[in-house]
Amino acid sequence: MAENRLKKNLKAALEETGFGSKSFSDIDRLILEDGSFNVTKKGAGLKSFSFYYWLLNLHWTRLILYGVIGYFIVNLIFASFYFLAGPEQLSGGVDQASSFDFFLHCFYFSTQTLTTVGYGFISPVKGLSSILAAFEAMFGLLSFALATSVLYGRFSKAKSKILFSKVMVISPYHGIKGLKFRIANPRKSQVIELKARVIYSHLEFENGVSKRRYEQLDLEIDFINMFPLPWTIVHPLGKDSPLNGKSKADLEKEQTEFIVLLKGYDDTFNQYVHQINSYRANEVLFDADFEPMFDAGYETSTTVQLDKISDTKRA
Repeated sequence: MAENRLKKNLKAALEETGFGSKSFSDIDRLILEDGSFNVTKKGAGLKSFSFYYWLLNLHWTRLILYGVIGYFIVNLIFASFYFLAGPEQLSGGVDQASSFDFFLHCFYFSTQTLTTVGYGFISPVKGLSSILAAFEAMFGLLSFALATSVLYGRFSKAKSKILFSKVMVISPYHGIKGLKFRIANPRKSQVIELKARVIYSHLEFENGVSKRRYEQLDLEIDFINMFPLPWTIVHPLGKDSPLNGKSKADLEKEQTEFIVLLKGYDDTFNQYVHQINSYRANEVLFDADFEPMFDAGYETSTTVQLDKISDTKRA
C-alpha cells in the first residue's frame, strides 16, 4: 500500500506543470494563442513595477508609438520652458519673431539640444536658458542611453518562431489510431536538438469535486537532431494511452487541453529557445489527416509549402 502511494506521488510530481490541480472550469484555456499563460496577477506584489522590464516586453508597434509620442511631449515641455523664459534668453534674432514663430524656434531648439545636435542657429545667451539647455542635454543623453539598452535587449533576446498547425487530428496510424499535429520552422535559422513534450490536461471528478489532472503523453518520436523539414508529432492511441477509446464528446466534457512544450538549440542566438502552444478539445479533428506540404517538380531542393501546415483531409 505504501509503495503504491509512493509511486502515485512520484508520478504526480513528474507530471506537475505548475498550474496545480484546481479545475479552472471557468476559463477558456490555460495557454493563450501567443504561448503565454492565461493568468492575471493581482495584489501587493505587483507594486514592484519595473519600467525597463515593461519596455522589453512591449509590442514593437506600441514601443515605437510610445517613443514617438514621448519624444514630442518632452520637446513640447522644454519648448514651453524656453518660451516662458522669453526671447531675450536665446540668440538668433528670435526676439523679432511672432509668438507662434518663437514657440516653433523654441521647439526646434529643444530637439537640437535633446539630441545634442546643436546646429548653432539658436543658442542660450543668459543664465536661465543655459541651465535649461544643460538639464535637457543631460536628460537627452540618459534617455538615448536607455533607448539603446532597450533596443539591444529586445534584439538580443532569443525567441523561437515555430509554426504550429491550427488543429490536431486523429487518424489511422500503424494499425491503430494516432493523435497528430504538425510544426515547422519558418525561419532560415537552423534549430537542432529539438525536444517535444505533450501534456494531456483534463478534469477528473472525485467525490463530486472536479480536479484538473496532467499526464505526459508518450510520443512516437519526441527528439530530433535537426529540424529542416516539418515535423508531424504523433501520440499513438494504443491500449496504454489515456486517450484510448475517448470520443470528441468525452474530450469536451472533461475540458481537455493538450499543452505542447518545445525546446531546441537555435544557431542564430547560440542558445536554447523554447515555445509553448496548446490545443483545446474543439481543435481536435477526428477521422482526419494532414495534407502533404511538399511540392513536386523541384529538382534542386526540397520545397515546403508552409501555408499548408493546417490543411486536412478525410482519413
